[in-house]
Amino acid sequence: MTLRIRNFLSKLFKKEEEVPLIDRLEDLIESDPEVTQSIESDETGELTLVSNVLGLKDLTAKDVMVPRADIVAASVDSTLEEFIDILSQNNFSQIPIYEKTLDNILGIVRVRDFLPYIRDPKSFDIKRLLKKVIYVVPSIQLVELLVEIRASANHMALVVDEFGGIDGLVTLQDVVSEIVGEIQQSQGLFPQIVKRPDGSWIADGKMPLSECEELLKTELLKPLTEENDDEPDIETLGGLTTLIAGRMPTRGETLYHPSGIEFEIAEADPRRVKRVIIRKKS
Repeated sequence: MTLRIRNFLSKLFKKEEEVPLIDRLEDLIESDPEVTQSIESDETGELTLVSNVLGLKDLTAKDVMVPRADIVAASVDSTLEEFIDILSQNNFSQIPIYEKTLDNILGIVRVRDFLPYIRDPKSFDIKRLLKKVIYVVPSIQLVELLVEIRASANHMALVVDEFGGIDGLVTLQDVVSEIVGEIQQSQGLFPQIVKRPDGSWIADGKMPLSECEELLKTELLKPLTEENDDEPDIETLGGLTTLIAGRMPTRGETLYHPSGIEFEIAEADPRRVKRVIIRKKS
């Protein structure tokens, strides 16, 4: 491994207790010329090697994208007030703009570009604010996706299917979050479950269900599937909470297992459950 890659890893994993790993990685990708050169010109395949070691080689855009149904976008015909309303209800720095249908994306607008029009709404013209958007296929690997998004001034890409329809949306933050999660898991930086002072546990949504059952000394899947002939293919704690809810649960929601165990969703997004608080009654 050359000095360039060693420097990248040393910067990423240096001990800065007040700066989270995800922020360090995003800052390196955003602003460090050395990292930029490594990403955009990987002549020796070193980044591929690093990605394989960190367990990233099998991850694709489909694994990290926001699905079509959850994309927040606005019509090009929207008024300034409607745009502001959409942006105020969603904590995004930019959104796609479409004409008639989501499959016809005209570009992306950034929140900061709206500011000059707040005092002069009559001069508002959304078409003057449109920024170029890039498109990727669902099967593009995570490291390649990072290159594509890094090259985009807006750090956003739309995922398209074989017919050119919009399948999902990916931002730089989505990619970085996934990479950090995989790095943490592969390097053992954080345990998948931690017992808290009040006797509850907080666990990673990716924690194997078999390990969770062993820890709790309780069968979790079987009581939920006894009436079904086909046992669902569920291997993680996050998958179990989805089965109990019958849908993707939301942050703050508490789910009740027949055994009396409670699962509180501590962190989730529209695609997956990330962290779960487990409470087992005495």
